[in-house]
Amino acid sequence: MKKKITLSTAITIMFVAMTVTFCLTMIVSSRLFEAKVASVNEKEVMYDKISDIDRAVRQNFYTAVDDTKVLESMAAGYVAGLGDTEAKYYSSDAVAEYQQVLDGKIIGIGVDFVKSREDSGYMKIYNVYKESPADVQGIVANDTITAINGQSTINMSVETAQQMLAGVSGETVDITYIHENTESSVTLTHKAYESPSVDHSKQNDYGYIKVSGFSAKTASELDYAANNLISQGVKALVIDLRNNSTKDFESAAAAADVLLKEGTTMYAVYNDGERKVLYTSDKNGVSVPVVLITNSGTGYAAEMFSVMLKDIAGAKTVGTVTMGKGSLQKLYRLPDGSGVEITVATLSPVSSSVYNGTGIAPDYEKVLETAQEQNFYTLTVETDPQIQRAFEVAQNLVANQ
Repeated sequence: MKKKITLSTAITIMFVAMTVTFCLTMIVSSRLFEAKVASVNEKEVMYDKISDIDRAVRQNFYTAVDDTKVLESMAAGYVAGLGDTEAKYYSSDAVAEYQQVLDGKIIGIGVDFVKSREDSGYMKIYNVYKESPADVQGIVANDTITAINGQSTINMSVETAQQMLAGVSGETVDITYIHENTESSVTLTHKAYESPSVDHSKQNDYGYIKVSGFSAKTASELDYAANNLISQGVKALVIDLRNNSTKDFESAAAAADVLLKEGTTMYAVYNDGERKVLYTSDKNGVSVPVVLITNSGTGYAAEMFSVMLKDIAGAKTVGTVTMGKGSLQKLYRLPDGSGVEITVATLSPVSSSVYNGTGIAPDYEKVLETAQEQNFYTLTVETDPQIQRAFEVAQNLVANQ
């Protein structure tokens, strides 16, 4: 038998429920208020600190203060203080250059080089990009850079040389180089120039695709390369991702979409700990086996591309372990045109383990010898041991289909 409750009892229950709701609301509001007050107090301390420094400097510094330079340095210092090794502050000019890179353009003088023992320790050019400042000047592969801005490159590291040759559009750099035994000096002006991110060729029964970076054009270039090779009857695709460490994750996901069947391709774990879908694919997938070549220079977007193909398309990897850059960075533009790039999440593969900090181990390890590493630019598709090992793996995959 059901019991009826009196009006007074119902009112009492409603009053208790309202009281509990009110108490819970007050507790939550109190905590939010306390957190907000703490945040405000922390910001006041921060601003007071900056104000104290500014006052002391302006009263006592021996010369005039360059406000623009100070502001830019403060912004960069704030980002550096986050402790995020991947975070970076970009000036408005740098943001513009960054966007050009995302659009598939390269900023610089247009050369790739290594330190060459055969050339007295100078920088040996092994690649010159078409229509770049170096190309226009007539500099070609096998030329040697002997000095940058008057400084000899004999005792200079490749990293230092790259930094000295870097710059935004319009900036100049002086280089001295040897071409056909004749030394010349020239002033080159940095500019943006386009370069394909995908090259491909048919190697007997297999297709070889080199993806040097990821940009807005990579997906269409990869789509063309894969379809062109498959139309020629290749039995498998070998995709070379070595020394590819660009950070355009969106473009890498779009490129992977060209080769993957429909479904989720990557998750991300954000600061609240929740695992959310980051990227999906809506294509039909590639019709032939895929083998990827990786090394310690494979990072960021290329690593994500690699693990997507491993998990969704069953691709196999050959080479050495990757960089282990499995976190997601995003660039946020500020009102004045500048920007901050910060880590927003950790990438979480569909089925593989999280690889941030550890890298992705190859399914088939193939290490280059020291001499081969030092002279990798002289290796060809026919002489590169890692490429040849990838073709062997591709052959086995085809045979076991």
